[in-house]
Amino acid sequence: MSPAYRIGGFLAAMAVVFALSFGVGRVVDPVDSPPPAPPTHQQHAE
Repeated sequence: MSPAYRIGGFLAAMAVVFALSFGVGRVVDPVDSPPPAPPTHQQHAE
């Protein structure tokens, strides 16, 4: 197996892993979801 095929296979495998992780990330926590409301903090005068 030539080095070119090894490098190409490695890059293809990395692309598949990236695509799978990106897909799982989109299912678990979509990027286009609205951000959560910021917590309210009330200051007390002392």
